[in-house]
Amino acid sequence: MAFYLDRRTLLASAGALAGLSALPFASRPGYGAQGQVSVLGIIPQTGPYAADGERIKRGQEMALEDFRASGSGLDVNLVLRDSAGDAGTATRRVSEAIERENVVAIAGPWADDVAAAVTEVAKREKRVHFWSGGPLPCHRYYFQWAPPYYTGVNATMRYIAQQQPDAKRWYMLTSDYAFGWTLEELEKRIAPELGIEFVGSARHVLGEREFSPYMSEIAAANPDVIVLNNFGLDTAQALRAAHSFGLTQQAKILVPWGSGIEDYLRLDPSITQGVVIGSAYYYTIDNPTAESFAKRYIERFDEPPGYPAGSGYAVMRLILEGLARAENTEPASLVRALEGWEGDTVVGKTRIDRDTHQTYRPFFVTEGKAPDQVQGKFDLARIVSTVDADAPADVIGCENIGDL
Repeated sequence: MAFYLDRRTLLASAGALAGLSALPFASRPGYGAQGQVSVLGIIPQTGPYAADGERIKRGQEMALEDFRASGSGLDVNLVLRDSAGDAGTATRRVSEAIERENVVAIAGPWADDVAAAVTEVAKREKRVHFWSGGPLPCHRYYFQWAPPYYTGVNATMRYIAQQQPDAKRWYMLTSDYAFGWTLEELEKRIAPELGIEFVGSARHVLGEREFSPYMSEIAAANPDVIVLNNFGLDTAQALRAAHSFGLTQQAKILVPWGSGIEDYLRLDPSITQGVVIGSAYYYTIDNPTAESFAKRYIERFDEPPGYPAGSGYAVMRLILEGLARAENTEPASLVRALEGWEGDTVVGKTRIDRDTHQTYRPFFVTEGKAPDQVQGKFDLARIVSTVDADAPADVIGCENIGDL
């Protein structure tokens, strides 16, 4: 992906979290006298994605606060290490945390290439790795929180097709690395079924600063829909350029996989109105757990939780819920506890597939509000579609999850 999420309020959260399991540990075998276990949060605390890393850390820490407030009896030590957005740095620090802190599970990091390196360490050392980004090669100790990219692309394309059935001419502007390529391939796969014709495409480098040349080409192609297969600041820059060229008024803009509210906060509503953005997390989800988390996050940080904070909370909470169900704190026991897990989470009804370790949960399609519809500084978009569907087996790509 382009990821390269007072005492009074804490106690108030306990009721909203009652649906999440919390079992006593003190007398259970394998936990020791103090029932202590260490979990690693490997996040970018320095480098270009440090801001995302700070928000992920907030989510992880709030998940641990809520778990402790539920009275589990398990003493969890959250170990934080800086991935620095670098595969070599991240793997070295993960290995050190396993050796020195004996962490049983790893949450993070943030970039696809860094996560791919980290999961190889987790596989070799037999530690649970739960990640919030795009798909990685499956193994028995790896769990995938984000929906398959297929789910997001399919949901957003179908929403546009239903709302504008005559919009058949589409153009793809893609960030030139694995995340963008994957979205592009999926769009080509789905397009024929919807009668969509791609009248042009272009690729830009990661971190592109000048989108004007691309917009001139898009304007000449005169598409009905412009698809932005990029993320974060690239998406913001592309949307600004599209608006300055008048393309946001001439064509529908689709961002099939975005970062939720953060995409809208970066820009003025005059630019994002009508823009459709898909996201694995959105802070206005109608769910008690989600509402409690968002309310407390806004009170604490004066901003709504976006994808980094939401994913940080969700992944850490699932690890903790797995520990609450495990027979002991051995990584293999945590794996077995997470396999087939079902419950309500910060994104709604959630289940972890036993055979692939893919987490199935809702995916959210949002649409930017017009300036005269905005009520409050965070009321910038609405959820227009919620999709919870399995992906084809070939998309998951996990024929054999392997052994413990």
